[in-house]
Amino acid sequence: MAVEKKWVLLCILGGILMIISSAVGSVSFFALVFGIASDLLGEEVALALSIVLTIFAIIAALGGVAVIIGVILVTRDKIGLGKFIIGLGAGMGLIGLIIFIISSFMAGVLAIIYALINGGYGLLGVILTILARRTFKKD
Repeated sequence: MAVEKKWVLLCILGGILMIISSAVGSVSFFALVFGIASDLLGEEVALALSIVLTIFAIIAALGGVAVIIGVILVTRDKIGLGKFIIGLGAGMGLIGLIIFIISSFMAGVLAIIYALINGGYGLLGVILTILARRTFKKD
């Protein structure tokens, strides 16, 4: 295994914290870019981009689960794929958390308190995951 156990454990802990806080994201940005590319490049490319977008959406919706799946791949020497899945799960989870916190600020005081408590777990999970992911290197 090309990675240190402490970083694997921190990444798993980050994924668990993301699961606890329901930190998941969406792929609307990718959908916009793929939509523009599909219009420019034709129907065959649109089909391929649609399949890729569906895969991205599933990974992003998994959030912390995607992070843990990515860690499993990293420990099985699939470091590139594992880092990609971890990055997509954590990155989209971070975007989802930011949207959740901003919308809570608009909803009122109790929603703000709830967002800070629940979002704190998710934010800590995302930070741990991103820090750990940066240490995973190919041999």
